[in-house]
Amino acid sequence: MNPENKSVFVKRSKSFAWRLGMMIIAAVVGFTLDNLGLLELSPAVVTVLGLVLGEVSKYLATNLKKE
Repeated sequence: MNPENKSVFVKRSKSFAWRLGMMIIAAVVGFTLDNLGLLELSPAVVTVLGLVLGEVSKYLATNLKKE
């Protein structure tokens, strides 16, 4: 693997890890709130919340590097 491909692979891996982390956070929050009876969120809502959090983390990571 040449250095350019390795660099792209590392960037994509980090992006995947951040998005996966946000999906896990959304799932844990949804599961916890559902078990506490506070909110009865459907799995679709939790999935969309995780995707939104993933985009927020991408935005923060991109813009924090520029400053």
